[in-house]
Amino acid sequence: MILSLLVQFSILLLSTISISIEQAETILQNNDENKLIAKQSQSIEPSTNIQYVYMSDYENYRLYKLIPRAGSTTTQTAVANKWLDQYLKLSFETPDRSYPYVVQYCGSNMLAFFLRNTTVSIQNINALLMSRLEAYDNSQYVCYLSVLKEHRQHGLGTKLLNAFINDAIRTNNARVSLHVNTENKSALSLYLKCGMRCIDYISGYYFGDRTYPTQNAFTMTLQLKNVRNSTAVCQSTTAVNIPQQEDALYKQRCPQASTG
Repeated sequence: MILSLLVQFSILLLSTISISIEQAETILQNNDENKLIAKQSQSIEPSTNIQYVYMSDYENYRLYKLIPRAGSTTTQTAVANKWLDQYLKLSFETPDRSYPYVVQYCGSNMLAFFLRNTTVSIQNINALLMSRLEAYDNSQYVCYLSVLKEHRQHGLGTKLLNAFINDAIRTNNARVSLHVNTENKSALSLYLKCGMRCIDYISGYYFGDRTYPTQNAFTMTLQLKNVRNSTAVCQSTTAVNIPQQEDALYKQRCPQASTG
């Protein structure tokens, strides 16, 4: 009798902890994925001496912050510049344009998306934002924001801008700014959605560069003190609250840039 009860109890216990083969495979897959994240969360690329710091996941992509480390050799910097030049040519679809010295010129803050389960390297970037610190007014200036053609329509540019603005808030920057071609309506619409406003219209800003549809540009800026909900920036119009007087000044300076 006692033996029978023990057998029944053992069967009941096993039934409560049993899992399906599919569940076991899912657990193993998640464990492998977590190990991959942990392995690459602070990885360093020897050929460029760039450190990759894992930030977050988004759909089928992973967001990393790219940090050029101190003590890089001339060769390492040259390799980083070469690969970034190749990426920018491809993402902007400007094969005849050169992007020299991008690490030195605009490598103080780099954010990039990579497909999951790919090697984290400049050679595998799918979307990129590069900015530099403007120390004279404690601002971050966006030099480049681009997404490879085959990875567009996934919201990667919006996510990059959101992460960039949040990072600028964390580091106590006063504002973020950039220049945009006056005919780039899709980019202008995105920047306006993120709370950026035009503070200047510059005729001939892209003088001599025929890769742009026009030579003119808007100078866009976002005063970070106006951000009310950092997580919703670029997603909700209520995330940024621009004082009425300040907004009126923007419209006065750039009436043609008030809509995307």
